[in-house]
Parts: sequence; C-alpha cells; structure tokens
Amino acid sequence: MIYASPLVDIAANMDLVRETIEVCKLILALTHWQIRLLSKSNLLPIIARELPRDRIIYGVSTGTLDDKLAVAFEQGTPLPSKRLQSLHWLQDNGYRTFGMICPSLPQTEYDAFAREMSDAIRAEKCEHIWAEIINVRGESMTRTVAALCAAGFQTEAHELHAVATDKAAWECYARKTFLAHAQLYPPGKLRFLQYVTADSYAWWAARENLGAILLGRVTVNSIARTQ
Repeated sequence: MIYASPLVDIAANMDLVRETIEVCKLILALTHWQIRLLSKSNLLPIIARELPRDRIIYGVSTGTLDDKLAVAFEQGTPLPSKRLQSLHWLQDNGYRTFGMICPSLPQTEYDAFAREMSDAIRAEKCEHIWAEIINVRGESMTRTVAALCAAGFQTEAHELHAVATDKAAWECYARKTFLAHAQLYPPGKLRFLQYVTADSYAWWAARENLGAILLGRVTVNSIARTQ
C-alpha cells in the first residue's frame, strides 16, 4: 500500500488533480501496489473517473461537520459539506473509500461527536476509519486558537487552549476521543493515530487491539523507567 503525501493535498486544484492521475497511472503500471488517496478537496471524483477501481482507496479528511467552524481553522479548503458530498458520490458509484476523522477539536460530548462523524462518513461503506486529534506543529496551536477566537468560536478556542497548556488535559482529550471512536467499530476497523510519550505509552500500547496506532519516538529505556 502506498499513501499519498500526508503534507501536500493531492487534489487541491486541477493541476494537482492531473498530476495525481498521471502518477497513479504510473504506479499502477509499474507495481502491484494499492494506493490510498487522502484529500481535503471535493475533487476526488474527477480523479476516480480516470483510474481503475480495484487498487485505489479514497478518503476525505474532516474533523467537524460545521462548515463555519471548519473555515475558522482550516482556511483555504473546501467546506466539510462539499468534501462529504464527494465521498458519498464515490461510495454511491462503487469506489473504495475510507474515513478520516481529523483534526478533531476537544468536545463537550465525545460519544455524540463520534456517532455523528460515523454517520456522516457512512462508516459502514468505509474499509477503515482513521482518526486523529489536533497535533502541535510549531506555532500551529497558537494560530488555531487565535483563528477560532477571531471567527467567534470563543468556547472552542478556550477548550483548545486549556488542553494545549496542560499535558494531563491534553492526554485526557486524546483518550476520550479515542474511546468514543473505539466503541463504535469492530476490531480492525479503527486506526487512531496518537503520538505517545514515555508516560502515556503503556496506556496506548494496551489498546492497540482496539485500533490505537502509536506514533513518535519513545525509547525502550524511557519506557522502562516509567514501569
């Protein structure tokens, strides 16, 4: 399985759509690999129409169903409603799909959030469900909090700031998000991406059977010191 670049959207505009089609054709011709294409765009159906169905899996990334909220912290991307519309088109027309619930903010009701997202992406039509909370990259958290405030989402900004400045609260946010998703899916369906530390490693490692995928660098020695 080859994954499309996680840092560059493969369908952000028509130039990239055309490049993605050509790259996929080359990979399909030269290898036996399957290809997983992830995008925040609503242009995936254009790519799908040009490629065979059996070896490509499509997914759109969204961590909220609120278009206005998404605009506040995902500037320059199509609305979640448009992304989901394209995902539904792919599903209705027999293409392979996966869910990508990310980046998701802290929630007031985690279980309700997980159910709403599952329904929106039509989880039963997705081969796998990937999920992730917001991750800190440079000044991204500060900018996200500021953007939420500027857009009038004061509650969301406050809750994100609260977990971003408290390691224990951050870990609680990650665990609640994971557990809310994990209760909805059978073994092997969920793939929850989580950066772990020496302190949190044991908890997450014990839940790999529920779909936790551990990321980051945690040395054996640092883990041993916590046990």
